[in-house]
Amino acid sequence: MDKYYIPRYLDEPMKIAFMTLDEGVSLVVPLLLGLFLFNAPIIGIVIGATLVITLKTIKGEEGHYFIFHAAYWHLPSLIKFRSTPPSNMREILG
Repeated sequence: MDKYYIPRYLDEPMKIAFMTLDEGVSLVVPLLLGLFLFNAPIIGIVIGATLVITLKTIKGEEGHYFIFHAAYWHLPSLIKFRSTPPSNMREILG
């Protein structure tokens, strides 16, 4: 038995069952909202499945962190990196 775990891919995202974390959240949140608030779990499942398919399509075409990078550029008050300046800061020196 190996003492150390070596991941197959270094930048592989965290997964829950067979989905990444963002896909799982986009499936579960509409399901729970449909179930508890509107008493319509089937509509929640349909909306959640549509969101998951859309996310997989976007991530498959553009790359894994495309949504995060798009949010960094278009929503600078929400997404902040430690090592880079905010995206709305156009002039760093001068």
